[in-house]
Amino acid sequence: MRVLEVDEVGRRVKLIPESSVDLVNVYRSVKAGDLVFAETTREIKKERATGEVDSRRVIVRIGIEVERKSADPATKRVSFLGRIVSAEGYEDLLKKHHTIHVERGREVEIVSREGFARFAAIARRSRAAPAKRILVISADDERAVLVLISDEGTRLLKQAESSSGVKFSGYSGAPSPTEAVRQLLEDVEEVLERYGVSELVVVAPSALLDPIGNEVRRALSGRIEVRRRTIPASSGGLEGVTEVIRRGGLGKDLRPLGDALLVERVLEKVARSPEGFGFGLRDVLNMLNEGKLGYVLIAEEFLWQRIDDEELDRVLRAAESGAIGVRVLLAGGEDHERVMGLGGVLGIDKVTAAEMGLGREEEGRY
Repeated sequence: MRVLEVDEVGRRVKLIPESSVDLVNVYRSVKAGDLVFAETTREIKKERATGEVDSRRVIVRIGIEVERKSADPATKRVSFLGRIVSAEGYEDLLKKHHTIHVERGREVEIVSREGFARFAAIARRSRAAPAKRILVISADDERAVLVLISDEGTRLLKQAESSSGVKFSGYSGAPSPTEAVRQLLEDVEEVLERYGVSELVVVAPSALLDPIGNEVRRALSGRIEVRRRTIPASSGGLEGVTEVIRRGGLGKDLRPLGDALLVERVLEKVARSPEGFGFGLRDVLNMLNEGKLGYVLIAEEFLWQRIDDEELDRVLRAAESGAIGVRVLLAGGEDHERVMGLGGVLGIDKVTAAEMGLGREEEGRY
């Protein structure tokens, strides 16, 4: 979440949600009676002297007093419906109903009575500038992938396959691993600039690191400056990316990297002492009711599927109050799929959480 402005007197915050989990934070923090402002399009109709009606869509900065809200798990978009209280330059729209859709990357301004304290807590832990992004080229003698890693999640941007590692006939692919990488690098300059990439990492088996690294240097030579490094792995493709993340080769500063290392550590502990854990929402609620719950991991897809579920709401309210710690795992990573396979939510009792150094979180975002 990028927080651009905070006005404690006016209980106002201006922010840009960067991930779908940020949208969940906004959705749960905004209540009926709050004011939401955003740029939106509106159809403006004008009647001519002849009686004909002209209509056109214009961009208007609209503010509404929220009456209802909804969330769409399929599109990962949240919406707020209410009466218009502000419409710069279009005062005739005042008091009409309008829906503001809040999406990733779109600025929104919120004046919140009840939820401001939580927005302020989010602001204390957020940035005013975009986070760094890592671009990973991972290749071996069969395939190559281009993967973007940021606080928004992990995204597969492009992939290519090499026929050199395929043992059956009739297959058409790049004739060599370096050619497959060359295909990925065709528009790499545009990718680096579009996403504001701060580091480019090459992942490959040791024997391929030099030739693939040379291809990257040739592709970028004299065109764009970006920090580069190479990391050996037993394989390339997505498997190579996963391997390097799990052993901490890309660090832990970005959210997907920290998520992966945390889940790896938790599942190692589960294998040794499963009695300190609860799997699935029913187990987690039992731990919460008994006062044993200390920390909870929630898969993002599970959170969106149950965003208005009363039982999950109890767990989230406990986390938002600071009574328990919580981590929502972004979709797209192996860590997310592992927790989805365990019921979508994994509870850790207070004793085990303390042993692992997982304390209560400051009230704020997940």
